[in-house]
Amino acid sequence: MVYGYYVLFGGKTTPMAKRQTRRSISVKGITYQRLKNFCEEGGLSVSGYLEQIIADKLDSQNVPVPERVEPRPVAAKPNEADETSIPSAHFTF
Repeated sequence: MVYGYYVLFGGKTTPMAKRQTRRSISVKGITYQRLKNFCEEGGLSVSGYLEQIIADKLDSQNVPVPERVEPRPVAAKPNEADETSIPSAHFTF
C-alpha cells in the first residue's frame, strides 16, 4: 500500500477519493471468515475482491453505472433540552 493510494483487485493502483464514498454491507461471521481466508491465501484485499466480483456480475446483467453516488443521509442531532429524549417521556414504568 502506498500513502494516498490503494490497490484494488488485479494489482491496479488507484488514487484515493478526496471524499470517501464507502458503504458497508453485512455478512455472516462464517462467510466473512471464509472470504478473508481465501483472500489472504491469494494475496487479495477482501474489499477489492468483492468489488470486482460484484462489478462483474452487475456488468453481465447490464446494470448501468450511476452518474453519481447518492450522499449518505445526515443523522439528526438530538436536542438535549427536548424532553422527548428522556426515556420516561416514552415509557411507563
